[in-house]
Amino acid sequence: MSLDSPEPTHTAFSTNASSSRRQTTAGIVIIGAGMAGSRFAIELARAQQQSSQEKGAAHLPITLISKEPQVGYNRIMLSPVLSGESVFEETYLYELAEYEQLGITVLAGTSVDAVETNQQCVKLSDGQTLDYTELVLATGSQARVIPFANHDAKGVHVFREIADVQVLTEYARQAKKGLVIGGGVLGLEAACALASQGADMTVVHVDSHVLNQQLDMPAAHLLQAELFSRSVKLEVLANTECITVNDQHEVNGLLLKDGRTLPADFIVMAVGVIPNTTLAQQSGLEVNRGILVDNFMHTSCPHVYAIGECIELDGELFGMVAPVNQQVDTLVSVLKESSVSSSRRLSSDSRITEYKNHWRPFISKPLSLKLKVSGIAAFSAGQIAFDDIEMAQIERVVYQQTSLDHYLCLYIKASKLIGTVLYGDVSESGFYSQLITDGSDISSIKEDLIFGEAYCDVEKIEAAEPESAVPSDAHLIGEAS
Repeated sequence: MSLDSPEPTHTAFSTNASSSRRQTTAGIVIIGAGMAGSRFAIELARAQQQSSQEKGAAHLPITLISKEPQVGYNRIMLSPVLSGESVFEETYLYELAEYEQLGITVLAGTSVDAVETNQQCVKLSDGQTLDYTELVLATGSQARVIPFANHDAKGVHVFREIADVQVLTEYARQAKKGLVIGGGVLGLEAACALASQGADMTVVHVDSHVLNQQLDMPAAHLLQAELFSRSVKLEVLANTECITVNDQHEVNGLLLKDGRTLPADFIVMAVGVIPNTTLAQQSGLEVNRGILVDNFMHTSCPHVYAIGECIELDGELFGMVAPVNQQVDTLVSVLKESSVSSSRRLSSDSRITEYKNHWRPFISKPLSLKLKVSGIAAFSAGQIAFDDIEMAQIERVVYQQTSLDHYLCLYIKASKLIGTVLYGDVSESGFYSQLITDGSDISSIKEDLIFGEAYCDVEKIEAAEPESAVPSDAHLIGEAS
């Protein structure tokens, strides 16, 4: 996609016409066509198609509703689009032909004004009302904006959608001076991308080092040195007082609590995301920070489910790809047997009794992270931050090759690998991540573990049995983006 034009060449099709008529064949309605909603629609349709071929059963139609005109693109890939390494068309998860071939009705550029759970219908912004048999909320999240004074000034942006990419790219092309508030994954990716396009970039971070939730200090120092070499400046331990503006209410700097003012033509806030729960809350669903669900993605309302960045399970939010994909797989297992003959009055208890043996519960697992900046290899998995009491029980095994800027640290507790950080060479990331996820007993390979999988007899290790089928409040290593 050319960033000079706001019109995407990959446009979504739509079967909705402005009308007040009721469509009674919407079947399984999915609100939100981001990474979670679009993948769920495709995977459910594929599963139903296979089931129809094997059993000859007729299944409910699938309707996917997208507020954005662009349907099913990968937000994670906006960083290489911003840096100029790829084009927007390459971010789409599926071709429109796939939706068509699978019989999925896509309503693009359409928002949902209300959900009436008692009547099992949704009201659209174009006047349509759609009946649903099952409803899936995949409403995602929105970029968090810290309400500093003048946070609404011209020149304050987030990095969330293709429209943001277009605006920020123009600043870079004009060699403007920019500040990124937030030294997490998204902030660093934005800063590096804009610097590579010609902007004068500085990252402003409140903690002692960037990626402080993902990297330990030695790895962070290597990363920070690399950022400097890419003309990305850093201000750490920097607390913002307010955004400064000129007489036209345009950004001209950032005032810090230590009295310094950092000049800027534009500011990017990259300080996390907030689950989109407004529609769910207005519909009477139970909501905390996110939409509350169980391990099978049920909400508090019968026939209503939720997946992705909008949900909360056992106090945990989900902003990374792996758990969202697992949630999609779980919900496919729950809804793939939904058929035209299914009664809308079938209770959740009856459905559970009939199908529960085929359902796959979602179990939260330790997450891993890779930094998506060209030429920078950084990885972390599991738990890497500990208080003093916890640290007394942790064994750190470190390997560092200074000449190559390679660093590896393993965190071991009670004969289990519970965390790892790699920088420079991340070729063993999958091996270490799997040991952490499986809770494997590494006693037999502990002495060779630092050298990687080729030096370990993996047949000797055993995965620990989970204590419960219900996930605990696992520490989330990663940043919602």
